[in-house]
Parts: sequence; C-alpha cells; structure tokens
Amino acid sequence: MDIVLLIIAICYPFIFKYLEQYFVQKGKNAAQKEDMRDIQYETKKGENIATKEDIEEITAQIENVKNEISFEKQRRHEFIKQRTERLLKILYLTEKLNEQQGILLYNLYDKHSSQRLLSLIEQINGTLLSFLHECRIIFVTVEDKDLKSRISKLIEDAQNYANYMCYIASNASSHMTNWKDFLDLAEKHNGATQLLNEAIKSQNSIEQIRKEFENNINSKKEALYDSQIKYLSKLNLLFGSDFHLKG
Repeated sequence: MDIVLLIIAICYPFIFKYLEQYFVQKGKNAAQKEDMRDIQYETKKGENIATKEDIEEITAQIENVKNEISFEKQRRHEFIKQRTERLLKILYLTEKLNEQQGILLYNLYDKHSSQRLLSLIEQINGTLLSFLHECRIIFVTVEDKDLKSRISKLIEDAQNYANYMCYIASNASSHMTNWKDFLDLAEKHNGATQLLNEAIKSQNSIEQIRKEFENNINSKKEALYDSQIKYLSKLNLLFGSDFHLKG
C-alpha cells in the first residue's frame, strides 16, 4: 500500500501536467473550429450577397433590353401607322380637289359669287399645299421606286387640275366684280347706256369662262383620275386591301 501511494506521489505532477496540456489543446482546437465556422459563414454570406447583387444587375440589364426592344417595336409601329395614314391622305386630298371642282362649277352660275370664288381659290391652294407636303414626306420615307413614280404622276396631274381651277375662279371673280360695279354705277347715273353695256360685257365674259371651264376641265379631271387609279392599285398591292375612290 505504501508503495502504491509512493508511485502516485511520484507520478502526480506528470499526470497533472499532461491533463493541463490536454485541456489547453482541446480548448485551442475548439476555438479553431469556431473560427473556421465563422470564416466559412462570412465567406458564404459574402458569396450570397455577391450572387444577389449579380442577379439584380443581370435582371436590370434584361429589363433595359426588354424596354429598348419594346420602345423600338412601338416606334416602328407608329412609323408604319403614320406612313399608311399619309399614303391614304394623299388619295383623300386628290378627291377633295374633285369636290372643290364641283363647288367651282356651281359658283360660276352665280354672278354674285365673286367673294366665294376668292375663298375657294384659297381652299384649293390649301388642299394642294397639304397634298404636296404629304408627298414630300413620303418621298423621303420610302424606297419603292414604282410608288414614287406613281406619286410623281399624281402630283403633276393634281397641280394641273388645281392650277386650272384657280385660273378660272380668279378670272370669273374679276368679271363678276366688274359686272356688279358697272351695274351699280349705271343705276347711280340713271341707267347710263355705256355703263350698262360694260356690265353686259362682263356678264358675257362670265358665261364664256364657264363654258371654257366646262369644255376643258374634263380632260384634266380624267388625267387626274387615271393617276388616282394607278396609285390606288399600288396601295392595294402594298396593303393587300381593296381601296376604292369615292363616287
């Protein structure tokens, strides 16, 4: 028994030192494991944050591209819509000249329509200017040579038609004004024969202008009509539709 106690007394310092080193090392190992877990967590967290930011950036880029595509499609759609409206408006304006020709003929039968004829001249010129404006825009927005050729012929015939109507309306208005002035002066001078004769001459001139118009307008109207039909056939080919002229 004494020997056992002696052995324990001798070995105790070594055993205590071993146990102390063991627990210290165990603590270090635990700390290292904890540190590794912290490092791995932070690393993973950083990766997740980076991945989230990358996804947000990529998503934003995709949205930008989608918006650009959508805008381009919308712009293209508006361009086609406006071009189609212009092509149809060109036809509408040439038809409007026909309506104004009918109004001109009606006013040529009324010796009191001098001011209405002057107003009609402004309307015809306004129609022609709008027509030429639409044609110029079409010329710079399309490359179809056949379409441009048909529009050019339409311009030529529409200008001849409109210019002739303005010429007739201007002459008629002038003679109507003279007729009224001579008639008013004759009344003031107790029916002066010379003034009455001048009034009659103006009246005869109005009738001659009307007959000239009736004799010559049909050829110009038919030329415009032929150009309208050719232009219309081109529109039918372009749009696959069946457009028609009024009347």
